[in-house]
Amino acid sequence: MSALPLPQSARRGGQRIQRKTASISGPPPATGQTTRQRQLPDTYFDVPRGSNTRRDEPKDPLQVVGEDTILAIQQGGYQTPDGRRQTIAEACQQLCGSDTRFHPSDNPTLDRWRMSPTTPAGAASSSSHDTIDIHFRLQSTLSAAREWAWSARAPYERIGVLSCAHPTIPGGGFNATGGAFKSQEASLNRASNLSYALFSPTAAAFYSFHKTDQGVNNGFYSNAMVYARDVTLIRDDFHEWAFPLKVDVVNATPVDANDVKRMLVKQGGMPKETMRKLVTEALEERMGRILRLFELEGDNVLILTGFGAGACGNPMSTIARIWAKLLGPGGRFYGKFANVIFAIPSDMPFHEFSSSFNAAIARSSAPDGQPPVST
Repeated sequence: MSALPLPQSARRGGQRIQRKTASISGPPPATGQTTRQRQLPDTYFDVPRGSNTRRDEPKDPLQVVGEDTILAIQQGGYQTPDGRRQTIAEACQQLCGSDTRFHPSDNPTLDRWRMSPTTPAGAASSSSHDTIDIHFRLQSTLSAAREWAWSARAPYERIGVLSCAHPTIPGGGFNATGGAFKSQEASLNRASNLSYALFSPTAAAFYSFHKTDQGVNNGFYSNAMVYARDVTLIRDDFHEWAFPLKVDVVNATPVDANDVKRMLVKQGGMPKETMRKLVTEALEERMGRILRLFELEGDNVLILTGFGAGACGNPMSTIARIWAKLLGPGGRFYGKFANVIFAIPSDMPFHEFSSSFNAAIARSSAPDGQPPVST
């Protein structure tokens, strides 16, 4: 199979980086042939500033995994441990075309996310569920996505995954070293062909906008999003090649409370309660748009997480309460999805999230005629 070219925006501008070998295997060699390691191509994805690119220093194992994933994408496939060749060339080409869509921050349809939509007669709708099941899982986003995608009842179930996107670095530096490359987004990109969508010309507007002052917006960033349909998951949580599974992904950048505080201090400061209120309102607006986009695209099983918690400095309890407000009784998206899975990989954040979510649900009362929430 011929090599699959990277989108032009994914190529490093004329910079040549030392070649390394990677253990991406193609089909089993014919009798009498020997297997040799293939070389990584000269075209690398951009990496965050401060990343380890010195030739005399060993690479982090996760960086090697990321580079191997790039190689698999370029070669159009990979080999699973059972010896089977898995082809992803066509899926990658689709991601670089119509399967990737950019939604600017002023998208009029998403602006009206608070309005409950009406479905034309005879049209399919993701909002006709009798119940809504909320699940809390002490696992990674990738693990939860693979678990639900494996058992999905196609074409009746579409799996939608939320990726907490870096505002300026496609894939969150998944093939680099440094703090960003251990993020949820980087993990998803190391384990899938999502990066092919994020480096496409369509997604370029997302990153270029966030490099402007308007896009940074004092750490609030923007409501712009990239939707990637039929992303192929090609690895598991142990970084092993795995059977390919399809999911849809919404890439959105959360409000960075740490950046907001830092930038507002430079501008003379703001009362803490006022700042907290502004951040919470911005988060709710963005999270509502995310759910609306999933709804519009027909995704009825969602893999969500603590959007904006952790490195962005937003309390996990705040994120949980917002999700509960949007998805719980009386919320705009109550009953709009069949299953919503909150995947939190660490113990303490997991318990903080689940307890805060359940407490918020307990404080709300379901109006008559609405389906119950089961957790």
